[in-house]
Amino acid sequence: RSMSPPDNQFFPWLLGMRNAMEMMLTGETISGEEAANNGFANKSFSEDIISIEVEKIANKIAKVPSDIQAINKRAIHRQMEIMGMRDGIRAGTELQALAMHSRSTRDHLKELSSGLKEALTKRDKEFGDYRTKDKD
Repeated sequence: RSMSPPDNQFFPWLLGMRNAMEMMLTGETISGEEAANNGFANKSFSEDIISIEVEKIANKIAKVPSDIQAINKRAIHRQMEIMGMRDGIRAGTELQALAMHSRSTRDHLKELSSGLKEALTKRDKEFGDYRTKDKD
């Protein structure tokens, strides 16, 4: 929002171009439910059951031998590399480095040096989220 593109180089692969673009241009956050519906997360759980549900998933993963899990993970990572993800991450890193020299970033860094809470509150106030969101 204030300094550089976030680590979003993988957003288009997970969310599709339109959803990724909307998140980047609006600076809006998404809920866990929205993340799951848009493919950014596999599932979304309420706070009261998340530990139970995560443990269920972990137990399923633990049933597959670790050497097979390593090969399964490598297969997915290789496919993402073939689709260009590694180049996308590199390009995103270059853009982040460029953004660190922008006027907006320099201004935000000055604000941060004057006080972290104040700078982050100023950044988030217009969006009504994070520390500026009304507590339910």
